[in-house]
Amino acid sequence: MRPSLFILIIALFLAACSPTPSHVVTTDEWPSLIPDYVGVTIPASVAPLNFGVSGDGVEAVDVVVRGSKGGELHVSGHEACFDLEEWHALTEENVGDSLMVTVTVLCDGSWKQYREFPIYVSADPLGEWGLTYRLIPPGYETYGAMGLYQRDLSNFEQTSIIENKDIGMGCVNCHTPDRTDPQRFTFHVRGDHGATVVGHGGRVDVLEARNEQLGGGMVYPYWHPTSRFVAYSTNQTHQLFHQVSDRRVEVYDEASDIIVLDVESHELLRDSRLATDHYLENYPAFSPDGRWLYFCRAERVDSVWRDYNRIRYDICRIAFNPETLAFEGEVEMVVNAHAINKSANMPRLSYDGRYLLYTLCDYGCFPIWHSEADLWMKDLERGEERPLDAANSTAAESFHNWSANSRWIVFTSRRDTGVYTQLYIAHVASDGTVSKPFRLPQRHPQEYDVETIYSFNTPDFAAHPMTVERKRLSESILSTGRQSTQLRSVDN
Repeated sequence: MRPSLFILIIALFLAACSPTPSHVVTTDEWPSLIPDYVGVTIPASVAPLNFGVSGDGVEAVDVVVRGSKGGELHVSGHEACFDLEEWHALTEENVGDSLMVTVTVLCDGSWKQYREFPIYVSADPLGEWGLTYRLIPPGYETYGAMGLYQRDLSNFEQTSIIENKDIGMGCVNCHTPDRTDPQRFTFHVRGDHGATVVGHGGRVDVLEARNEQLGGGMVYPYWHPTSRFVAYSTNQTHQLFHQVSDRRVEVYDEASDIIVLDVESHELLRDSRLATDHYLENYPAFSPDGRWLYFCRAERVDSVWRDYNRIRYDICRIAFNPETLAFEGEVEMVVNAHAINKSANMPRLSYDGRYLLYTLCDYGCFPIWHSEADLWMKDLERGEERPLDAANSTAAESFHNWSANSRWIVFTSRRDTGVYTQLYIAHVASDGTVSKPFRLPQRHPQEYDVETIYSFNTPDFAAHPMTVERKRLSESILSTGRQSTQLRSVDN
């Protein structure tokens, strides 16, 4: 055995067995963690924040976590991997306070101890079982392998809702639960077995992918709080490819309108104010009281493929009466983004009705490859708009959603590699203060980063696991039966 290998084995053995490393050199530097968990805020119920330490020559790590109210964890090895039950006992004991983390690294035969850092345990519970999301390789020309999945946030268990290999490798996308209830859901399927799938009331309806009167399929959805209606955009979408790496691809709409599906009658409610020749309408979202429909709107240009970078969306709203099935009044401006030469997308209202979360980018309606895309929030009581500086990065932040208690947000970000999107979760205080987000925990994060070939998108919280069987979903989609929809004008 080589002497250097023997020394490394002994060092790792001592790291695992010793209470703390000896002959340690201290530094005031923060450790460079994979992922970066320095100063994040977490719910007590979240899975252990396992991490590695980056840097050349790192041979082992020794980590001590002390609760401000009590309790202590000590782990050593290649990564900091915490016992699930011990981690939850520590976080529950320190709700509303903090965990202080000391990281010591064996590098080139010497121990180096970094500056102690906090992890804050919020007094606000997450109130959710887990997440739902899509996993897809970050490519463009073909669908490739993809699927819809759910993840228990208290541990590392991920299960599939449906994978496209079950349905002939078509595209599955825009899975949207009803106010974090995964038993009521919708998503669309493109390809040979195209459909719009709606789950509600214990049944799964498979609707025709397109209504020829609309000229497009039902794409970006949002549920009404009564669970009777789902608003969809109808999009004629195209792609344009860049030769510069920071943009890669543009997704733009040649045409887009908004309609509302009555899930009981399968009628598509259409109002001319949401289906205009002058504007492109996109990304609908109902207010928590169900009385307003928020959406994005941009003026059309003469040549979309040539002037795609001149298309800028505002966020607007129009009153909706669920009793009369009618839209009322005029369209109102909510976020006037084009006035500052920006484009606002993906409006999502907190379920308490206080805040409007959206993505702001330079142009267009699909900012996932726009490095300048950031999360912004509008206080609907005070009318104030601001970027979420604590949550944003120099890479693209895009898809996002709220927890049912309006204290947490989940969003996608490319900050780690610039290529793959990861999921981040941030705490939102009652006054709108947003914490530094933490990345979705993985059992072995360094291995995950090396081995993963998938990006996350369209994440949402889930109050409990989805119980609709994967086989039932796939058989429904593979069947030839499709429920037709009927267009109904609701103009006043």
